[in-house]
Amino acid sequence: MDIKKLFEGVAVVIDDNINKPESNDLILRIVEKLENKIPLLTFEDIPENKIINNFSNISFILLDWELFDNNLQGTSAAESEIDRNFRFIRKLRKITFSPIFIFSNETPDEIIRQLNDKNLYNSERNNYIFVKRKQELFTRNNSFKMFGVIKSWLEKTPSIYVLKEWEKSLNEAKNKLFWDFYNINHKWPSVLQKTFTKDGSDVNYELGNFIFKNIMARTEPIKFDEDILKLEDNDLSKEEIRKVLEAERFIKNDSLPHMPFTGDLYRYRADGENEDRYYLNIRPECDIARKSNPEIYCLKGRIVNENDINPNEPSDNEIRFIEGAFIERINKIYLPFILSGKILEFSLNDIKIKKWNTLKDDRMGRILPPYITAIQQKYAFYLHRQGLPAIPEKAIKDE
Repeated sequence: MDIKKLFEGVAVVIDDNINKPESNDLILRIVEKLENKIPLLTFEDIPENKIINNFSNISFILLDWELFDNNLQGTSAAESEIDRNFRFIRKLRKITFSPIFIFSNETPDEIIRQLNDKNLYNSERNNYIFVKRKQELFTRNNSFKMFGVIKSWLEKTPSIYVLKEWEKSLNEAKNKLFWDFYNINHKWPSVLQKTFTKDGSDVNYELGNFIFKNIMARTEPIKFDEDILKLEDNDLSKEEIRKVLEAERFIKNDSLPHMPFTGDLYRYRADGENEDRYYLNIRPECDIARKSNPEIYCLKGRIVNENDINPNEPSDNEIRFIEGAFIERINKIYLPFILSGKILEFSLNDIKIKKWNTLKDDRMGRILPPYITAIQQKYAFYLHRQGLPAIPEKAIKDE
């Protein structure tokens, strides 16, 4: 892992002593060392929101914690100044996932306590906020070791490491795509716009989808450091593993655009029932995108009682799970782990056609490929299956 390549790009440094040589603050040496390696945007104070809004593509942020004179310490004025840091971090979280390095002259434990109190830090796990004293970035003989310190932290924070490796690969693919099409014809978006319009498709959706697919096709395989990604068997609980698997296959509704799509999951409750049931849209996206209020083709689903999975005694409701997969009946399909880690069962022999406007307020989220694709494929196979005569039980087992 080349840590310097991972953090290529513009970084932001915010420190009240950054333009005060007379202060002899260590930030002056830190900036001097960083400027030899990466371009910096420097600020003496937290910038205005209109500037912060441009931080979406920065490499990282280096933030001093006390951006005020020492004579404010212990006063309500000092607390008010610290609150500005909290607001700044919350603002950043809406704009970027870039790491925040708080390198201060203050005690790291006290800063972490303050962040904990505001639910911006979790001491029980690794965080995207990294807190150190400024002097910890230098060795005893005054050699600069910031990137070595960050590397040690990154090895314990795989989410940030994966982000940086992926960003590097994504930017290369994005440049390939736009230069390829620019060299063909710089009006290529207009050509596609005309094609999508003539086809009756939503231009915004189709053009965006076209770009994403072409970027993926040009993306080189990313070589992640497996020593950073490896996980010990006892590192995560069953519930934590389910949460990660859910995020991999399911996007909750509050993160989705307000438009219908293949894989949308809706909640409903039938008359006389006390349990929630679910509709899963399997209609192809090309049919949905062409209409403002399309018909949604829904499979009916329910939450599985997990006591029915591999029961000790055979039963009519039993579900077999063997070697990492559910053994599905011809008319059933199972989808773990959705809606806070639950397992859903969908019936292929009961499809309902609903209008988007009647369902949209009850959408729970969206099932992602390849899971929704597998469900569509199995439903297609179910429709054109060839029925076979039943085998007499006596031919299999003795009476």
